[in-house]
This record gives sequence, C-alpha cells and structure tokens, in this order.
Amino acid sequence: MSVKQILMGFLPWVVFSMVATRVGPGAVGMAALLALAVALVFVVRSVNRGEGAKLLEVTAVVTFAATAAWALVSPTSDTFLAFYGRGAAALVLAAVLGISVLTRPFTEQYARASVPREYWDSPRFHAVNRRISAAWAGTVAVMGLGHLVAGALAVGGAEYGGYLAARPGDLVLNWIIPGLLVVLTVRYTRRVVGQADAPARHEARVAR
Repeated sequence: MSVKQILMGFLPWVVFSMVATRVGPGAVGMAALLALAVALVFVVRSVNRGEGAKLLEVTAVVTFAATAAWALVSPTSDTFLAFYGRGAAALVLAAVLGISVLTRPFTEQYARASVPREYWDSPRFHAVNRRISAAWAGTVAVMGLGHLVAGALAVGGAEYGGYLAARPGDLVLNWIIPGLLVVLTVRYTRRVVGQADAPARHEARVAR
C-alpha cells in the first residue's frame, strides 16, 4: 500500500484549508474552486489509469462543489465558511471514511495496487484495511473538531481586532496537532501493513 498515494488523496482539503484560512473571508469560493479543480484532476487521472475514481476523490468533488456553490450563491455565508468551512469539510470527510469502514474500507482502493487480485476479497485483506481506514477516519475527525474550535477562537479574536492567522490557537489546532496526527497515522499504517506482510516474507525466505 502506498501511503504517499493516500496522503495525495487529502490534497484538495489541504488546498482549501491553506487558501481559505490564510486569505480569509472573501476567498472561500475561490479556495473551494481550487480544491475542486485538484480533485477533478485526481479523478481524471484515476479513471485514465483504469482504476476508477477513488472515494477520497469523489468526496472531495462533491464537498468542494457544494462549498463553492454555497459561497458564490450566498456571499453572506462567506465569513461563516472562512471560519468554520475547514472543520465542516473535514468532518464530512471523516463521516464518509467512517462509513467506509463499515462497508468497504477506502484504503482497499490503494492497497490493490500492491496486492494480487486473488487476495482482494479475503477476510484478512478486509480486516487489515478496516483497521487502517478506521485510524484515518479517527484522525480526520479529531482534526475537524480542532478546526472548528480554532474557528470559534478566531471569531472571538476577530471581534476584538485580532487576525486569525496570527493566533496561537490557529497554529496549534490547525497545523501542529493535525501534523502530528498525520505522522502518527502514517506510522500506524506502515506498521499494520508490515505486520500483514510479515507471513508472506517469512514464507518467501523459507521457500528459498
């Protein structure tokens, strides 16, 4: 499984976050459109490769198309989206990933690139990906809640002339904690994959 490909799947949310939170009110529509464009590029790439659009990509297209429409059609909502749009988008993603754990784990779409087709429907393959997908869903959910808290703190700061990008809450809740969570989840993913591959590597050594 390529952890890099999973991380790339989150790029539309990163683009939206960076543009919307750094530029502030007035840029949410543009941020959503940029994120939508990135997501569409990923969808086209996946389809051209014959893999089919991945869940992360489809979720990004729907989420940011809806966000862009909301921001552009209702300009009065732009300020609300600037402060809370990031958290809301993350929680939508977390919900989708959580549902995938109960149905078909989203990481299976990435794992298939390195796992022979005959194992795709095996209980072990599903179980391993269920663990990994649950970890990512939990990480995104915690990040989303942190973004909402940061947004609430930014609203309070703005009322007193503060600048949201300069607030400690923004740095800690929007960047430091998410960064640490991603690092930990990447390590967890690699550890679980390594444990799952261990029997196969052992058999290969024995066969030699």
